Amino acid sequence: MGYIRQDEESLKYALSLKFLEIGSKILEQTNMASLIHPSLKKLSEQTGETVHLVRREGTEAVYIDKVESTVSSIRMVSRVGSRIPLYCSGVGKAIMATLPDEEVKKIWNESIIEKKTDKTITDFSQMQEVLEEVRQNGYALDDEENEKGVRCIAACLHGYQKEVKYAFSISGPTSRMTRERVKELAVDVKKVQEELSRELGYYKS
Repeated sequence: MGYIRQDEESLKYALSLKFLEIGSKILEQTNMASLIHPSLKKLSEQTGETVHLVRREGTEAVYIDKVESTVSSIRMVSRVGSRIPLYCSGVGKAIMATLPDEEVKKIWNESIIEKKTDKTITDFSQMQEVLEEVRQNGYALDDEENEKGVRCIAACLHGYQKEVKYAFSISGPTSRMTRERVKELAVDVKKVQEELSRELGYYKS
């Protein structure tokens, strides 16, 4: 796999430069989480809900930061370092909506598509329609598609790089995250998205 190399003369093994690549990725995630954490904490305090930050890795999103709700007795099962499929998460759909159709199809084909709840989208044509709605609305929803009783609203983060790797979300129980409240929170989400994307070097042409 290329993670170690063997010296031809001494036959001794040493780490390859692949570990430098891994280290750089970890450092990037750590720096990103540190940079964005104050804004996520403020958003959690304003909304009273749990806020997540994720980074895309292949067909999944990895949680790299989490600010737990201080007013809710309900705790999300998510934790920093855990993974969630892109196709059944708000953060995943927020990222997928920025990708070309062929890459979306590739992600779909390489994912294990399964019904995690009765609301999980398992039809690709339906997913395409949902992603188009995400592009029009400027935010994505996880409507109990990954965890029953939990609704999330999410947006991607743009930066100076063309590729979108990060997204954040507000998650809460459906008893509080009503349709009406989601519309209200969408305003906050898009405002934070714009502020953070600008901070990351993104400017609309």
